[in-house]
Amino acid sequence: MMKSRTALIAGAAAAALVLSACGGSGGATDATAFDIAVSNASEPYSIPWLVGKDQGFFEKRGVSIGEIVPGKGGGTTVRNMLSGDLPIADVGFTSVLESSEAGAPLAIVGGATQSVYGLDFYALDSNTRVRSITDIGKWAYTNPQSVTQALTHILPEVAGATQPIERTSSGGVGEGVALLEAGDVDVAVVPPSVVAKTDKFRVVVSSADHLKKFQQSVITTTPEFAERNPDTVKAVVAGYADAVAFIRENPDRAAQLYADYIDIDVAHAAAIVDKAIQYDNWSAGFDPAAIEQAVEAQRMVMDRTDLEFCGLFRKEFLPGNVPATLPAECE
Repeated sequence: MMKSRTALIAGAAAAALVLSACGGSGGATDATAFDIAVSNASEPYSIPWLVGKDQGFFEKRGVSIGEIVPGKGGGTTVRNMLSGDLPIADVGFTSVLESSEAGAPLAIVGGATQSVYGLDFYALDSNTRVRSITDIGKWAYTNPQSVTQALTHILPEVAGATQPIERTSSGGVGEGVALLEAGDVDVAVVPPSVVAKTDKFRVVVSSADHLKKFQQSVITTTPEFAERNPDTVKAVVAGYADAVAFIRENPDRAAQLYADYIDIDVAHAAAIVDKAIQYDNWSAGFDPAAIEQAVEAQRMVMDRTDLEFCGLFRKEFLPGNVPATLPAECE
């Protein structure tokens, strides 16, 4: 953990150089044309960004978003944002909490994913011993600081599972699947994009059925970038909000874009989009219940009760048509 935190602090120093470049003579151009870092971009996190680009929701506000740069979850996506020319990211909320504790604070300028749909834990279908959460002995998550790590703590708690559990970091989603196939763990996260292509996995824990609200990811930047480029940040968050509204009204178009992006058939993509809508998966606004649940999970991971988080949220960048309520302890 100390090594990860040191890397985050080093990344913050690198970010200062990037931000300095954005604030120079070419700052206006740099601040309005950039790539977006997105945790596990092959999964539903990417859909609002794909829709926003396709429908011109960012461009009509003067922002050009180029590539969606994938992270591998956890602190890796935070470091990806801090160490490169990626001023804004859709990143795991628990990773933002960890980076703040490590001395590299970030600014949360919008919500993003507010459910844990897509973070279900699967066993091999051939593993007849593991049928429910109470059967899990070896549980893989992706990376330290990730939402999946927090889920391995809070899901047994809410489900009343009391058996001893050995938790292990796989290093990523694909690596977790490899551990499953090797028989080294009982369950691991298998994302919808993989499940859509095979029938060799069986869901054991449907995370969203246990946790109705959970702030899984947030739209994040550095405080320096937000202060220097407030209109750019507002444009990105508003464009994301427009994309979420569009997805609800036009799920078929969203499914087509997602199917093309990750190379799955449209029927499977449509099922993923419909399920995400069912779980109220995306919002540019702040949901106090989702935030509280995620903070509680992270407190369990870090074994502490004094985790500070309220100062990370910046309401002034939210458009007027999204919720802006924070947990009671922040008001």
